[in-house]
Amino acid sequence: MFSPGSKVGPYEVVSLLGEGGMGQVYRGRDPRLGRDIAIKILASDAIHDTEAIARLEREARAIAALSHPNVVAVYDVGRENGTFYVVTELLEGKTLRDQLRANAIGWRRAVEIGAEVAEGLAAAHAKSIVHRDLKPENIFVTDEGRVKILDFGLAQTDPALMQRDEANIPTTRWFQTQPGTVIGTLGYMSPEQLRGEAVDASADIFSLGCILYEMVTSKRPFHRESGAATIAAILKDALPREELSNSVPPEFQRIIEGCVEKTPSMRFQSARDLALTLRAIGSSATSMKDDLIKDLARRRTSRKTIDSIAVLPLANALADPNAEYLGDGITEGVINRLSHLPKLKVMARSTVFRYKNRDADAQSVGRELRVRAVLTGIVKQLGDRLQINVELVDSLDGALVWGETYVRELADLAKIPDEISRDIAEKLRIKLTGAEKKKLRRSATGNSEAYQQYLRGRYQWNKRTEESLKKGIGYYRAAIEADPSFASAYAGLADSFVTLATNIPLPPHEAMPKAKAAATKAIELDDGLAEAWASLGAVRWWFEWDWEGAEDAYRRAIELNPNYATAHDGYAMLLSARGRSDEAVEQVTKACDLDPLSLIAAVHAGWPFYFARDFESAIRRFRKALELDEHFIPAHGWLGMALGQQRRYDEALDAFGRALEVDRIPILLAMLAHTHAIAGHREQALALLSDLETQAQHRYISPYDIAVIHAGLGDTAAALSQLEKALDDRSAWMVFLNVDPRLDALRDVSGFAEIVAALH
Repeated sequence: MFSPGSKVGPYEVVSLLGEGGMGQVYRGRDPRLGRDIAIKILASDAIHDTEAIARLEREARAIAALSHPNVVAVYDVGRENGTFYVVTELLEGKTLRDQLRANAIGWRRAVEIGAEVAEGLAAAHAKSIVHRDLKPENIFVTDEGRVKILDFGLAQTDPALMQRDEANIPTTRWFQTQPGTVIGTLGYMSPEQLRGEAVDASADIFSLGCILYEMVTSKRPFHRESGAATIAAILKDALPREELSNSVPPEFQRIIEGCVEKTPSMRFQSARDLALTLRAIGSSATSMKDDLIKDLARRRTSRKTIDSIAVLPLANALADPNAEYLGDGITEGVINRLSHLPKLKVMARSTVFRYKNRDADAQSVGRELRVRAVLTGIVKQLGDRLQINVELVDSLDGALVWGETYVRELADLAKIPDEISRDIAEKLRIKLTGAEKKKLRRSATGNSEAYQQYLRGRYQWNKRTEESLKKGIGYYRAAIEADPSFASAYAGLADSFVTLATNIPLPPHEAMPKAKAAATKAIELDDGLAEAWASLGAVRWWFEWDWEGAEDAYRRAIELNPNYATAHDGYAMLLSARGRSDEAVEQVTKACDLDPLSLIAAVHAGWPFYFARDFESAIRRFRKALELDEHFIPAHGWLGMALGQQRRYDEALDAFGRALEVDRIPILLAMLAHTHAIAGHREQALALLSDLETQAQHRYISPYDIAVIHAGLGDTAAALSQLEKALDDRSAWMVFLNVDPRLDALRDVSGFAEIVAALH
């Protein structure tokens, strides 16, 4: 036992929190970072027990491999003077078991808890980790209501999920149970666990199903008077349904039944599917409502009502890389046209293109994206002719709603998206006004060469690299040369220059006037083009600092096309910069609803909270973005900044380190330098500052980025000097001057208010 004030490694013991067979858990203090922690210490009589130590090491490694808000965070592991310890975040609250001892949990809250557990499991399974001992004791609910999965000490690697190296050898070789060995907790173990068979991720889903049942009924579904009888019940007995049907809606009952199927292949196929399904029946962006359940029931009984659709990328039948732009372009054209239809929710391009080149069936995609129908197809180029086969599938039961084959001349390429969209609208029996019918009939251009060049431009623009953007500009200009009245080509040109100015970047004075000229020309040619208005809004905000004009442009874009996720996302960023956090959350929520797999929209979902100084909420959202892609640089960068604002410097530097493994872009180096500066690592901050100043001699480096480093170092005169330079060259990120937490130390400094005033 350790008394208060004792040292365990560099950590101070504060008090004993609990004790068990494996050892003790103490409240501790990390004097270096000034934060409270939990210290798990292996029992003294188990120090020489190699399996006990191996279990704690497995737990530490398993948790450390994850970075997820629903999994307890591990900070450190070590041995000192015969003591083996693991340091984790300190949780305040109760285990789910403690809550269940009091009474049953209402089905709405059970759905919420279950969804969070499923999301944590999905993150673990993505890292090839199977928990194997999920039970109420290992689920913790904090005082703030957040759910955390604990105790990965029995975790093993799922061979089916292992990452493999180039020689096809698994890269993870953690402990696996010997055949015939039963490990877990009776009452929550899956049938295959009880039989001592190898288990995969579906075993955790079975355990969660048992927990869901227990939450709403206060009873364990397969518990019997003896251990042997319990084992027999898990292996053979059906789920007791009578009490369950009296406690929960039918949709929730079917979910629980789908979790505890005896055969693993009959259960939910992934924790991610389970989480999405729970969210669908239990919650919305604001609150849980009874009419959501009624709506789901209505959708199941109404075969005619299709109110949401995902258009998957058309497959390239001949695998010809030179024809790749055709399938992508037709797909994007159909999405754009369908998005104008009334009362039809259309998934955005960046979400559906995450499924490109993936062998995903339409029904699974529909379930993942929570849309009623999915359009799939293939495109084949045969000389100067195109053959396009499309199918519209009901995602509820996989039934074919409609299918068609189009054989058209390549010269008629521009008309194909219009034709497919009109046929879908007719099949869905969507009633259109005369103006809406006119929109669907209107082709972007009658010039086949112009349209092909435009599609090549979109193909390059969507890659979002400096090289591809410049190639795309060339294609857009070729499209405009072939058809000077082609409004969409001008809008694409504007998007390319805006992206170059804000993301790569090019000097704003070089890129933004070209973007404005292109957007303005597009609107002159077609003032009903939502994309052009959104591009104009971006120029007015990022470059001209015309806040009211930018709002007008974004609102016009949304009015023209409420399904245009990019407009909602851009408007949300503007509102964040203006400090209107609630409105920003509303807009970015719409963007994420229309484009749920968009990485950048997922990051922007954290911006309103970051700029409002609600860093914990921002951190949760940035980590959600990393669930979509753990290598996404902006998510790591913004996560690092939010953690730095909370003085969680080690975690912040780890986030930056993960981003730098992907690319060393200047804005990221500036973020890292500022964090080093406020952490007191002056030498590292100055080294990064010197690196950026050297780069500035041969490429554009925003003075705004240099200013925030000086602000972190406490050099207010240099910071103000750089901000004045940023003001002169209209650096894009100056729009966040009034809300950026990194500049808070300058707000009372003479001269800062004048710089702020120049933005308005």
